Amino acid sequence: MQTQINCPQCGTPYAAEVHQIIDVGRQPELKQMLLSGQLNVAQCPSCGASGQIASAMIYHDPAHELFMVYIPQELPMDQMQREAYVGQLTRAVMESTPAEQRRAYMFQPQNVLSMQTFMENVLETEGITKEMIARQKKQAELLNTLINADGDVQDYLIKERSREIDETFFAMLKSYVEQAGQMNDNASLIKMVNLQAKLMTETAVGREVEKRNIAMHAFSRDAKAEGLSSMVLLRHVLKNQNDPETVMTIIQAGVQAMDYEFFSGLTAEIEKQNMAGDQKAAARLTSLRDELLQLQSDMREQSQQMLAAAKQTLEAILAADNLETAVAANSSKIDDTFMYVLQAEMGHAEQTNNLVRFQALNRVQEILMQQIESQSPPEIQLINQLVRAETVEEQNRILDENQQMVNEDLLKIIDLLQDQVQSSGQPELSDRVGELKALVRARI
Repeated sequence: MQTQINCPQCGTPYAAEVHQIIDVGRQPELKQMLLSGQLNVAQCPSCGASGQIASAMIYHDPAHELFMVYIPQELPMDQMQREAYVGQLTRAVMESTPAEQRRAYMFQPQNVLSMQTFMENVLETEGITKEMIARQKKQAELLNTLINADGDVQDYLIKERSREIDETFFAMLKSYVEQAGQMNDNASLIKMVNLQAKLMTETAVGREVEKRNIAMHAFSRDAKAEGLSSMVLLRHVLKNQNDPETVMTIIQAGVQAMDYEFFSGLTAEIEKQNMAGDQKAAARLTSLRDELLQLQSDMREQSQQMLAAAKQTLEAILAADNLETAVAANSSKIDDTFMYVLQAEMGHAEQTNNLVRFQALNRVQEILMQQIESQSPPEIQLINQLVRAETVEEQNRILDENQQMVNEDLLKIIDLLQDQVQSSGQPELSDRVGELKALVRARI
C-alpha cells in the first residue's frame, strides 16, 4: 500500500510503498527484501535520505508453517486497537489463501514483540540458527567498537578477538563502508576505510581477502581492457590455481566465458603439465576441470528448469478465462526468466504469423506493465501517463485532471527522471521529459 510521509531531513512530503502482508507462498521476493533490509525502506526524492518505515507486519511462510505478526511499540495504538488490527491482517491473509490451502495454525498468528525476534524466526527458516545470529551480533558490536577505538585499543581487540574476525566480519565491514558512502558520511567512511586497511594487513583472514581482491581487480581490469573472453578467464584461473576460493570467485564473475574454448585450453594445460612431469599440478587442474564441468552442468540444468517452469506458468495464464485474474494469481512466479520467455514467445509468434497467439501474449505483457505501474507512487504513474500522451493537448488534459499533484515535488521527480534518462543515453526520451518539465513548471 502507499503511505504519505515527510522526510525527516528536508521535510519534503512523498509517497512510499509499505508492505504489511508478507506471504512467502505468493510473493517470495518480499522475504528476500526483508532479509536484505530493503523492505519498507523509503528514500526521499528530494535529498536522498532513506530510512525504515515503522509498520505493522504479518508474515506467512506455508512451507514452514510460520505465521506471525509484529506491531512496533512506537505505533500509537492501544491494546484493543492492536488486537483489531491483528485480526484485520489475519483475515486478509486467510481470504487471499485458497480454501484447500488453509491450515489450523493460520487462525492464530504468533504475536512477536520485537523486530529482532521477528527476523530471527525468518532466518531460522533459512537454516540460520540463533547461535549463528548471536555470533554475528557479537561481530557487529566488535566492528562498531573497532571503528571508534583508538589505535592501541584496536591492536588489543584485533589480537584478543581474532577468531571473530572472519570473512563474514569483512563482508559486514564492506557493507558499512558502502552505506557510509551512500549517506555521504565522510567522517565515518574515513574511519572504516582505515580500519579495513589495518585488518587487511594484520589478520590472516584479511590477508586472504586482500589477496582475493587483488586477483579480482586484475581480472576485472583485463576483462574490461580486452573484453571478457574464454582466454582471459582461463589465464586468471591458471594464475590463481593454488587458491580454490579465488578461482571460484573469478569463475562466478566470468561464468559466461566458461565455454568449449575455455575447457579446451584447460585440457591443453593439463596435458602440458603431464608432459613436463608435474603430476601434482596436472592432478590439481584435472580436479578443477571436473568441478567446473559439474558446475556448468548444474547451471545448465537449473536454467532449463527455470525456463520450463516459466513456460508452464505462461501457458497456464494464456489458458485461463480471465487473463487479468490469471496474471494476479501467478504474480509470485513472474520474474526476469518469465519476462524472457514471454518476449521469446512473442518473437516466435510474430515470425510464424500466429496472430491470435501474438495478441494474447501482447495482452499479458500489457497487463504486467499496468500492474507494475499501479504499484508505483502516484507521481510516477502521472509522469508515465504524460510521457505516453501523444499531443500537448492530451498532456494538458491529464494535468488538468490531476492539478492537485502539480507542484514542486512533481517537478523534482521529473528532474531526477531527466538525469536518469540522460545518463542512460536516450536523447529522444530526454527531450520529451524536458518538454514535459517545462509544461509542468509553467503551471506552478
